[in-house]
Amino acid sequence: MNDFLRKNWLIMALAMVKFLMHYLLYNSSYDLQRDEYLYLDQANHMAWGFMEVPPALSLQAYLTLLMGNGLFWIKFWPVVCGALTVLVTGRIVLELGGGLFAQALACLSVIVSAYMRLNMLFQPNSLEVLLWTTSFLLLVRYIHTQKPACLLWLGVLFGLGLLNKYSAVFFIVGTLVGLLLTPYRTLLWNKTLYLAALITFVLFLPNLLWQLTHNIPFLYHMALLSKHQLQHVQTSDFLKDQLLMCFPVLFVWTVGLVAIFVVKSLRKYLLVGIIYLTVMGILIIFHGKNYYTLGLYPVLLAFGSLVWERSTKQGWQYWLRPALLIIPLALLIPLFPLLYPIWSPEKTEVFARNFKELGLLRWEDGKDHPLPQDYADMLGWQELAEKVAATYQKLPEPERKQTIIVCANYGQAGAINYYGQKYHLPQAYSTEASYLLWIPDEPPFKNIIIVDDEPDPIEAHFKYYKEESRIENPYAREKDTQIVLALDADNAIKKAFYLEIKEKKRPFGL
Repeated sequence: MNDFLRKNWLIMALAMVKFLMHYLLYNSSYDLQRDEYLYLDQANHMAWGFMEVPPALSLQAYLTLLMGNGLFWIKFWPVVCGALTVLVTGRIVLELGGGLFAQALACLSVIVSAYMRLNMLFQPNSLEVLLWTTSFLLLVRYIHTQKPACLLWLGVLFGLGLLNKYSAVFFIVGTLVGLLLTPYRTLLWNKTLYLAALITFVLFLPNLLWQLTHNIPFLYHMALLSKHQLQHVQTSDFLKDQLLMCFPVLFVWTVGLVAIFVVKSLRKYLLVGIIYLTVMGILIIFHGKNYYTLGLYPVLLAFGSLVWERSTKQGWQYWLRPALLIIPLALLIPLFPLLYPIWSPEKTEVFARNFKELGLLRWEDGKDHPLPQDYADMLGWQELAEKVAATYQKLPEPERKQTIIVCANYGQAGAINYYGQKYHLPQAYSTEASYLLWIPDEPPFKNIIIVDDEPDPIEAHFKYYKEESRIENPYAREKDTQIVLALDADNAIKKAFYLEIKEKKRPFGL
């Protein structure tokens, strides 16, 4: 144990810094992010799959629910994944033979990069980065030891990766391409590799069966994603973002990538470089989002840190080491409020104007806005729940029992369900995302509270129809979303609503 602490004390300390900073620096002006509400609601609908993601995150949501659904436990999962990513990155450095300086540079590089924002959100991305980084560690270890256990554990990680996020396929394809293009192609005749593949398949099988029995809703989700978001992803912006996401340590990961291909002693790790290039190529072809690549960089940071350590071992170069550690921090400080919400939205808006040209304020719609999109997606939700509750509580008790809440998008429904318990609100429905799978075919109702930014003109089907309030937070992405109270629905609108539900469910065999 003492020997373990002696070798790992620095990376463990930096992992703890990574863990604590997320709780100490988060500004309380912000709510949870839009997607987090959806993922938290999965705990109330446990299954082997969902419209958007496999089931791994729902288990985290369920455990969070058991622990009270408080902010600490919601953030615990991405934060602990971020801390473990720092730890595994340090372990890669140790596996490569790096010393304290390489460990410090590599771990610090993870801390000051895009993982800062990524690891504050309850989403599958943090676990994906951890799984990819750990997979690289196993590949490096296999290159050193040729132990079959490394391949078997790789099969486990691939299976868990597919249960977490389907983009794990990119890494698997990259690994296969890397094997084919390197001397490790001999593994294709190794029964251990096929046993590892069997492990992956068995782990993924429950979700695969769920997808098949629901007519593969993932394809429907990807079609929507491509239509509304991925079409705005330009290759030039994607490549520029690769430089910006880890900008403070650009001099580390680029050196690591190049070194794998050109430094003779590192060419045995060519598999790592080929995985990076293959995944990048796939994402460029399919217009993947910029952050889909973030699982690729910790291993490059480890290699780059090793190269810098070897290049500064003696002479005057040795005195470059303090500068190499200071540079990432110095580059981070000017951008820090845009990487992590440490300030109020008002103060952040003023600050953000200076960086508009870098594309940091560009949303998925391809337009620039006052705040980064993630920040805008963390505002207005409590306001929404409070205003829906105020509308609901206006109704007499008998009318409340006959009232349902219908939302235009999953963020609205998720936020109302998350905050609604303290207001005794009924479950909010939506026909978007996984809420389509959860909504009853014919929910009984007399009255509807409609939450929508552009409500359909259906007032003729109600005896009373009035906008009660709307979201006023100027920085919220949901700004101007309306809360409409509609009383005494006629049979025509009920039938139309039930028909809409059934029509939208039909593609999924429901």
